[in-house]
Amino acid sequence: MKYILLLLLISFTGQIFSQETVNQTDANGLRQGLWKKNYPNGKLIYQGQFSDGKPVGIWKRYHDNGKKQADIIYSEVSDSADTKLYDEAGKLIAEGIFLNEQKVGVWKYFSNNRIVAEDEFLHGLKNGLSRKFYQTGEVFEEAEWKNNLKEGKYKAYFKNGKPYMECIYKYNLRDGFCITYFENGRMELEAFYSNDLRHNNWNYYSESGELLYTLKYNLNQLLNSSMLDSIQSNQLNEMDGNKGKILDPAEFLNNPSEYMIRNRMNR
Repeated sequence: MKYILLLLLISFTGQIFSQETVNQTDANGLRQGLWKKNYPNGKLIYQGQFSDGKPVGIWKRYHDNGKKQADIIYSEVSDSADTKLYDEAGKLIAEGIFLNEQKVGVWKYFSNNRIVAEDEFLHGLKNGLSRKFYQTGEVFEEAEWKNNLKEGKYKAYFKNGKPYMECIYKYNLRDGFCITYFENGRMELEAFYSNDLRHNNWNYYSESGELLYTLKYNLNQLLNSSMLDSIQSNQLNEMDGNKGKILDPAEFLNNPSEYMIRNRMNR
């Protein structure tokens, strides 16, 4: 009987000790040791260790359906955290580093276990090169960023790696030449922008390199609109009153896939 009472006492004491060592703060109000939090449905939101108020070691967060939401490994020598993020099905969607709760370095993004994009960050803002990828892994587009604004070169590629489009950005606006290419490497369109407005001559070429026609703009105003009525190519057939059928880099940037498909159909 005494033996049974002793076991019950040990078990009860262990339960109290376990409860006392979760979600604890010290005399200074700093979180210490293991911390956990649960959803109203009882499933775990997160669990991890604190040391003097700072998260340390491996942390795990969960969706309310119980699937993993994040794996976070806090550095012992800095305020950085290696992070992996997951969707509600538990599939990896992003990985990268937080420093002082801001994204830094290269972040990679995934869909169905394949990489779809990657960005470079500094102090939580896009700085450096960003990339998007075809489903088969080839680079689809690249853009240079500065403080969360496109700044510098923008490039898009065919799946074979040859250039499809090259543009220049300033303060997130197209500013300067914007050129598209045929798959044979010849120029298809030589366009120019000023503060995101069509400007100067827009030259359209055939796949053999012949200049087909030139549209002239002054800050988005078409100066030779009569040219539209004289164009007889298949690419611009029935365009009068529907200028949207002119292949325009702006359309590509709004919807790259649809633009490329329509462009090929119109050739």
